[in-house]
Amino acid sequence: MPQPQPKAEVNIDVFGARGSTLTAVINSSNCLTAPTVSWATAGGVKLGSGLSIQDTQPDAAVVATASCNDVTASQTLAANSVFSSAAAFAVLKSGSPIAWGNPVWGAGSALSATITNVSQLYPSERGFAAILPDATVKAWGSSFVGIADPKLAYPATGAIATDPLTDVASIIPGKVAYFAVKKDGTVAAWGRARGMKDPDVLMVNQTLGFSPAVKAAMKDVQTIVSNEGSYAALKKDGTVVTFGKQSTGGDSSYVTAILKDVTQIVGGNYDFLALRKDGTVVNWGYGYGHTGDDQSVPVPEVTGAARLFMNGYAGVAVDAKKAATAFGYVGEVDSADASSVAKLLVNVAQVYSTNTAFAALKEDGSVVAWGDAIRMNDSLNKVQSSLVNVKSIVNSEYAFAALKQDGSVVTWGDPQNGGDSSAVTARLTKVVAITANKYAFAALKSDGTVVTWGMGSKGGDSADVAAKLVNIRAIYATPYGAFLAVAKDGSYVTWGDAWAGGDSSSVIANLTKIPFSN
Repeated sequence: MPQPQPKAEVNIDVFGARGSTLTAVINSSNCLTAPTVSWATAGGVKLGSGLSIQDTQPDAAVVATASCNDVTASQTLAANSVFSSAAAFAVLKSGSPIAWGNPVWGAGSALSATITNVSQLYPSERGFAAILPDATVKAWGSSFVGIADPKLAYPATGAIATDPLTDVASIIPGKVAYFAVKKDGTVAAWGRARGMKDPDVLMVNQTLGFSPAVKAAMKDVQTIVSNEGSYAALKKDGTVVTFGKQSTGGDSSYVTAILKDVTQIVGGNYDFLALRKDGTVVNWGYGYGHTGDDQSVPVPEVTGAARLFMNGYAGVAVDAKKAATAFGYVGEVDSADASSVAKLLVNVAQVYSTNTAFAALKEDGSVVAWGDAIRMNDSLNKVQSSLVNVKSIVNSEYAFAALKQDGSVVTWGDPQNGGDSSAVTARLTKVVAITANKYAFAALKSDGTVVTWGMGSKGGDSADVAAKLVNIRAIYATPYGAFLAVAKDGSYVTWGDAWAGGDSSSVIANLTKIPFSN
């Protein structure tokens, strides 16, 4: 008599910060085939399948479902409630923000305490903004982005917004500025375009800022990209509007004739690159300045490009056949020259960058890296043979960390920024997610523990909170040096530079839990 088939069992647990990569860990028994995982919003919109997905709907609850034979198990992730500026965290609790970190960069203020009934925050480098239920806006943080009365507008009262912040449909953050897209398609702006050497340009500057001519041209904006001094807005018709510091790309007049049919814009530190429908690339800004030299536009070495990437100074174009080409106009930036690895830059799946280097992840899981030879080459040579079966790469300002399919981690780059993980290598096993700020890394393991390395004062040393780092499911960071870990039950832990959000003791009385999952 045949024995009955044992009943299948399956369990699912999800790891990862909302808005990044979400990874399901499955435990199962008696399955006829390997369990499958599907992802959808709580409203039923399908997001994908597989053990990992990129979270494209962070503002919605997400359901991950594992299936084994006719048995299923699901886990529901709460909608994102964690936001960060460069040096402050903000958490939405019942529609009100609770923030900590640096006050000038968006920590708690009297203004933020008055905000209620909002479902999303818009972080910039220097603060946060929220659309209120009446379609007005309030923002706090730096004096350049903070605005308490949404009905004040330049020039009638001398306030910092170019128009009343009323009838707002959406907000696009800049580095030290904001852009409010109104229901009629017009755009209001406030803040500044940070300059390199000269005084900052305010958005209300009638010449270099959000001038009447810029405002008139800003209808039907699709995206706005910023660098360290200027802004470039891509419109739905494929044209581009620029403003801000002239030397960093705010003046694009010398390429206006070819800035058309644009499908993508990326910004570096002081430059912009635009990809056109025909696969050519247009460059302008500080490194590509209009100096009367033999500059060629579009970029002569790029044809047939399908995607653009940029670090602080140079660009990479990947074509439809997934071959990559590096380029740049500033001779001393070595990441603009990939000739030593050019034959290897095929079948490229994704390109990652530090401020001064690139790493291309290929479809076969191998990695090709180049640039910033002084910081990178010695450590890269030591680990190059280990860069196989890689699933993703994370970067600090000057270092890379590659997460492999087996849950191990390979690092290279500036040791002070996390390029040397040798002190914790033995613990870097069964890693499911890596988070980085500019100076340090935090790896989340499938058992809910956390391993950190890099600059100790910026979160690379988590010894003081190690006992609390248990049952963790997501890790968030502020770029300037703090981490926030959220456990499955909603308890949370912060560490790193207190100035940048590493000390949350000031809000513990009001914020005891940060929802993650059921």
